[in-house]
Amino acid sequence: MSPGSERAEAEELSFSRDYFVEMDVRSEDAYELASEWFDEVVFTKKLTLEGSPDWSALKEELRELRERYGRIALLIVTRKPSLIREVKNRSPRALIYVQGGDMRVNRFALEAGVDALISPWLGRKDPGFDHVLAKIAAKKGVAIGFSLAPLLRANPYEKVQLLRFMAKTWQLVRKYNVPRFITSSAEERWDVRSPRDLMSLGITLGMEVPQARASLGFYPRGILQG
Repeated sequence: MSPGSERAEAEELSFSRDYFVEMDVRSEDAYELASEWFDEVVFTKKLTLEGSPDWSALKEELRELRERYGRIALLIVTRKPSLIREVKNRSPRALIYVQGGDMRVNRFALEAGVDALISPWLGRKDPGFDHVLAKIAAKKGVAIGFSLAPLLRANPYEKVQLLRFMAKTWQLVRKYNVPRFITSSAEERWDVRSPRDLMSLGITLGMEVPQARASLGFYPRGILQG
């Protein structure tokens, strides 16, 4: 066996021994496929809010989701920051994610100490994440979710912009040692990507290989362990 093939085999063996977590899939078929590739998968319930939810119905739905999937998250999509605090204070026995984009929502989510802020740059003309927010995220232990899904739906110009915003955010995340994870945020089976594909996204954003691995293993496991 040549030295090159020995090195490739060693790298493949090391990769196979890693423990990978997919932190955000949003449908049953996406969950089933992700479960074939990842050691743990978090099923995410998307909750779009303009006012207070029906708490009785929501708690029952979350109970059923926990029984079915085990690890679950609640993704809050809102333009009203006060609703983030309301959901968090209810302690719904699920990870609390907030969909980023609105700058007030980004900051409030971090200050409220939710589990993760997903794609703070979404729908913006800037990263939606600066030095001030990075310091808050680090202090509060709020993870930044680097989501592949918006890239899959973007046109070539939008994709370049998104990658630029994500790379700038990564620089701040690294500088201030903010928790992070890379995720597909898959809403259907065809959006799911393997750990190797998600690592490639991290490397594209400027991560070293160990940093990309940690964004699929070390940091997600830390979030799950609370």
